[in-house]
Amino acid sequence: MFLSRALFSLCACAMLVAPCAGFAQTIEATPIPMAPPPNFSSMGFLVGTWSCSSKSSRRPAAYISTSTYTASADGWWLNEITVTNPIPWYPYKVTTFDKITYDASTMRWIDVMYGDYGSYGFSTSRGWVGDTMVWHDPTFAATSDVTSQTDVTVTMRSATRMTSTSSFTESSGRTVSVLTICTKND
Repeated sequence: MFLSRALFSLCACAMLVAPCAGFAQTIEATPIPMAPPPNFSSMGFLVGTWSCSSKSSRRPAAYISTSTYTASADGWWLNEITVTNPIPWYPYKVTTFDKITYDASTMRWIDVMYGDYGSYGFSTSRGWVGDTMVWHDPTFAATSDVTSQTDVTVTMRSATRMTSTSSFTESSGRTVSVLTICTKND
């Protein structure tokens, strides 16, 4: 009787384990489906080279930069390289790199920026509403110089012209506005 009980228990365990082992192998062998790349159709007008003039209300003149947008080979990123030549109040050439993609799981555009002299940034946007796109920096932290900032509002004026506006507040309480006007070169 003991032997038949032990044999029965062993057979029952084998019946339970055998299907599980096969099921586990099937799960591990099945590749995770690849999501399709983002739909960049709303951003397609950006591809090319833009000349931008940025004017801060605390500076005597605008500074000029050149931004070039290209699509990545894998279709997942819109790459932007911006070059700003030296200006009197910042006598250094600066190059920054933006990588823009769409996160379908959170339904928002993501812009990751890095550049010379340790510059970095991270912004998110819900996308275009008509001709306007608002970028928000969820990582902003007040400093001894800047206590707050607004979102950046980009407005597409035409397929070859766009503007962006933003402002920030200095620790003195003064609000500084920034207006950028970009015109497409090609």
